Parts: sequence; C-alpha cells; structure tokens
Amino acid sequence: MRALLPVLLGAAMALAGCMPAAPPGTRVGADRPPLPGVDVRLSAVDAAGKGVPVQWQDETLTLREPPIASSADIADVRSVQDDYGLTALQIRYRPEAHQRIHDGTAAMVGQRMAISVDGRVLMVATVQGPFSESMNLSGLAGSDAKALERHITGSAPVER
Repeated sequence: MRALLPVLLGAAMALAGCMPAAPPGTRVGADRPPLPGVDVRLSAVDAAGKGVPVQWQDETLTLREPPIASSADIADVRSVQDDYGLTALQIRYRPEAHQRIHDGTAAMVGQRMAISVDGRVLMVATVQGPFSESMNLSGLAGSDAKALERHITGSAPVER
C-alpha cells in the first residue's frame, strides 16, 4: 500500500468531485466488504481546523470525527468502469447506513471531504450532491484501483 500512495495521490489530483456510482445492477458476483482491520473512512474536511490533522499532498487537513461512513458501513468494494470508460473504485454501502450517509453528504454539498484507507488520505473532493447507496472514486489508474480493491477486500479484482 505504501508503494501505491504516491501514484494514488497523483491520480487524485485529477478528481473533480465525488460522483454517485454506477447503478447497483452493474455488480457482478457476491459482495466484497473490507477485510477486518482495514480502515476505510469518508470524512468531512473541517475548514475551521477542528478534528484530526492529516497530511494530503502539500496540505495539512483536519478531518471531523466521527466520519460520515466507515468500513462497518461498506457492503462491497470493487473496481468498475465509470461513465467515461475509465476505471473507478466503487464503494457500495449497507442499507442501514444509507440515510445517515445521505444526510451527511447533503449537508456537505460544495464542501470538501476525504477518503482515507488505513489512515492515509487517498483523495479529497468537493461534494457535488448527496449520495447514500454508493460512490465512485474516479481518477485512479486501472491498476491502482485494482490494487486498492485487493488491499481493502483481500480478494483479486473481479474480471468483467
């Protein structure tokens, strides 16, 4: 994962914002949740500096606690093709977390949030609109999305 960090951070610069994921019907196979011990978080970036300080690129950010969503809220992680034919990492949330995630992201439209894995910020994006069921992390190279999928789920990416 450490070797991937510079590549992932470089790819994150291309991210314009968080987008809702592909329709749930595009999934193939059984759910692939995060492995026990893998910490995936969706956190608000606090402009006032209240929260946990983290480094992202050349910037120190402060992430609010608790996160909007965590590994416990995730039902499935997999690499998918986005609307532009590029590889994205799709994170689909458990039904019991949908309303909380929707409310949290609705309150953040126009603000920044961070996606982190095991304490390392992968991407920071401006929330374009609320979401609840799933999201795509766009701007990753195909091999990076698949390596991240393998790290989070412990499984080889599903061939599509």
